[in-house]
Amino acid sequence: MTTDRVTSLNEAALQLDEALIQRHGPGGLIEVCWRQWHAERQLTARGIQFRSSDPATCAAAYAAMRPEEFDAVNGRQEWANWRTIPQGLHGRVPDRPLQVIDLGCGTGGSTRVLACYCPAGSRIVGYELTEHLAAIARQRTYRHHSGAVAAVEFVVQGVTETLRQPDGTPVAERSIDLVNASGVVGHHLTGKTIEPLLAELQRIMTPTALALLDVGPTLDEKELTALMTARGFAKLGRQRGSLFDLHGQVAFQRSP
Repeated sequence: MTTDRVTSLNEAALQLDEALIQRHGPGGLIEVCWRQWHAERQLTARGIQFRSSDPATCAAAYAAMRPEEFDAVNGRQEWANWRTIPQGLHGRVPDRPLQVIDLGCGTGGSTRVLACYCPAGSRIVGYELTEHLAAIARQRTYRHHSGAVAAVEFVVQGVTETLRQPDGTPVAERSIDLVNASGVVGHHLTGKTIEPLLAELQRIMTPTALALLDVGPTLDEKELTALMTARGFAKLGRQRGSLFDLHGQVAFQRSP
């Protein structure tokens, strides 16, 4: 791994070695891909189309899925999350409790990764468009890799709305240290529909905060980087789950 984030002079950076990363998360990528392919065929046969940039279409599709179907179609993304998220965090966030938001968290798969690798004592809020999936996420246990239970809550809302705390109040300005998005920005947003989210990131992220944002078929790395740069974010690098991962996540640092 490389360390390419400039941290505060008074804060040590979080260090996550490869051995630690390899001890957590699912294995068997071929099996994961087979389950995803099989589940997508079944969903298509039932008329369920979840690969869309229309929020209403996505919400209806995910609400129609059984929990095991969502886990199957999200399997390859979850497999990648256990690799891209810790790679993105390494050397780029301070080693102290962080205020974290997880956009498009689904049933809590990416949230589990954040709970595992963010510094102990961090507070994580996951955002999911459908109550159906958020209810499943709330039933899970989230632990740091030390074994300690992590502080995790969930909010049901879209990621292009004003982001709110679990109590309904807006997230405070310059209060978030880390924003993660796994499978929502580059897979369901476009260069036009992402604009409200970018404005929110400018509002809520602390100076020098980190954003790990997925890229994909609806918003690629080049376009997302141009949009983030125009908003005052610097690109730090791109993480991929494997050599066969065509998308991955891109890390951006908020400029002070």
